[in-house]
Amino acid sequence: MSNPTVGELDAANLSPLEILIQLYEGAIRFLEQAATACEEGMVEEFKENLGRGQRIIEEFQRTLDFTQGSGVSNQLNDLYGFMLDTLAQANLTHDVQYIQQVVTNLRILLDGWRGASNTQMEG
Repeated sequence: MSNPTVGELDAANLSPLEILIQLYEGAIRFLEQAATACEEGMVEEFKENLGRGQRIIEEFQRTLDFTQGSGVSNQLNDLYGFMLDTLAQANLTHDVQYIQQVVTNLRILLDGWRGASNTQMEG
C-alpha cells in the first residue's frame, strides 16, 4: 500500500462540506485561468483549464443526492447542466463572457456553501 500524499492527508481531515468548498474554489480558479488563457490566445491552456472546471462541475452533478426530496438536488442539477452547456459554448466560440457567467454562478453557490459551513461550525 502506498503512502498518502499531502493532499490526501489534508482531505482526510476535512468535512464533506469543506471539501465541497475547496472544489468550488478550484473550479472557479480553473475557469478564471481558462478565461485569461483565452484572452491571451493560449489555446491549449484554455482548453486544459476549461476542461478541469467542467470536470469538477460534472462531478458536482454526478454526486447529487436525489433521495432527500427537497427539490434542491433537482434545481442544482438543472443549474449544473446549464453551466456545462454554457462552458461548451465557451469552448466552441472562445468567448470569455460564457466563462464569466459560470464563474458568477459558482461564486453565488460558493457563498451559500460557506454560509452553511459557518452555521455548521457555530452549531
